[in-house]
Amino acid sequence: LPLSCSWITSESGKTAWPNLPASYAIMLDSLQQFERDRRRYLGSHPVPGTMLDEGLPGRPPSASVKFVEYLFDVADHLAIHYQAQVNRNLYGIYGLATLMGLVFILYSEYSEPHWLLWLFLGLFAAGVALHITANRREWHRKYLDYRALAEALRVQFYWHLSGVVESRSVAFAYENFLQKQDVELGWIRHVMRAASLHRSRNLEADPAWVPWVIQRWVGDAVGKDGQLSYYTRKAAQNSRNFHRTEMLGSICLWTGISIAVVLGLLNQRISESQQQLLMVLIGILPLLAGVRDTISHKRAEKELIKQYRFMARVFSNARDLLNQSQDLAFQRRVLKALGEAALDEGAEWILMHRARPLEHGGLG
Repeated sequence: LPLSCSWITSESGKTAWPNLPASYAIMLDSLQQFERDRRRYLGSHPVPGTMLDEGLPGRPPSASVKFVEYLFDVADHLAIHYQAQVNRNLYGIYGLATLMGLVFILYSEYSEPHWLLWLFLGLFAAGVALHITANRREWHRKYLDYRALAEALRVQFYWHLSGVVESRSVAFAYENFLQKQDVELGWIRHVMRAASLHRSRNLEADPAWVPWVIQRWVGDAVGKDGQLSYYTRKAAQNSRNFHRTEMLGSICLWTGISIAVVLGLLNQRISESQQQLLMVLIGILPLLAGVRDTISHKRAEKELIKQYRFMARVFSNARDLLNQSQDLAFQRRVLKALGEAALDEGAEWILMHRARPLEHGGLG
């Protein structure tokens, strides 16, 4: 019909849709939110570059490389901002849940102060309000999306700088990134594609940048630069946190058992108020252990230990291969394989955390 329009996509074949397909609406909305967040938290102020510094080797980086760096800095800045919001929300909700449990235990043992019921309801209402605020503002989703985008742009930045992506190539080496995952994540790939379109097709990468990329991106296990030291450090950090969670659980368990034994043996020798106090302690200890275990589960500390250790081995093996050969083509192939492994790890990371949203109600 004249002046009518419809949507035809590769997914629908030849079927025409009168309205924008839902999958495209989600992706376009995510792109718009990314731009709105950039304007809201960064405005017109330029983001200081964090990946390129003084003393750079070879030819100055092209405008396309600087554009990828800029997108990385924006995504990284927003991811850090929303990560702080998520952490405050996480500890806020479970802190309120702990207080609710404590108030309930106190009321069950000391039933006289009825204001404890109102305090319980007030804490519950505060938790619901915090949960609703976090959901409406999408803190969790934005943190995961922006962190995944930043890490993908990190790979893209170092690939372009080292010449892993051929200057005359029209294909995108990261076309499969998050393609098989939730359609809501497709916008991340589109940002990477848009950044790649800025690449100059007639400008070959300067080989002098390859050693710099190896040191700054791969790095070593004991230095501050590079992903190798990052994954090594994060694996150790998550291992310590998970060990503390297990230790707290064991301490609370055996302390509770010990208190129960004391109550059984000295039931007739201690006063009623002392018995009530010990019963309160028996109720609080498993509550504390349960809250800490739930926080550990939400943050996927146990699963990330294996993932970070695996990536540390990947980067360590890549560093060994890069040190053993000075052949430029070989080094670029290693960097390409390393980037693909990093993209796969990023996809696994975001899917793992998307499956563990923070929920209000209960401790599970």
